[in-house]
Amino acid sequence: MQTKNSDWGGFINTNFRSIWPVHLAGFTRLLVQLRARFDGDLDLMLVLAVIGDRTRPEEWTPELLTYRQMTHGGGDEHRQYPINIQSVSEYSGIPRETVRRKVAVLQSKGWVTRGTDGCLAISRTAAEDLEDASNDSVAYLEALLKVFDATRDRSTKTTT
Repeated sequence: MQTKNSDWGGFINTNFRSIWPVHLAGFTRLLVQLRARFDGDLDLMLVLAVIGDRTRPEEWTPELLTYRQMTHGGGDEHRQYPINIQSVSEYSGIPRETVRRKVAVLQSKGWVTRGTDGCLAISRTAAEDLEDASNDSVAYLEALLKVFDATRDRSTKTTT
């Protein structure tokens, strides 16, 4: 059985019994690890994630090579789009004043910079300090890929 991108939703639904336990265990473990890395403050993590996601250039492509090259490289290809506290609040649903306080914490950690125009950006320090958290995310994604492969292999054997 060849699975195309458009078929993933159906594949997941059909094989939910096999995929869901791995997702639940991995996602729970990831959240626990991220909570610990953010001193128990998942809103702090969410604010940082929103800044990272919403400032990511549209032309971001898989050709960014490795994690290390992406986070420790240089040049214009890593330029971030502007975002401010109000935009983070609107996108995340976190009250503006809470976002402001979280941004202040992120700035004190050196993970976020704020320009004179109020625009926020993720610093290279964040990538360095949170590399273990990125590794936790990679482990979660790896577990999902393994269960997808195993489930696809079982599906292929039962249809042949």
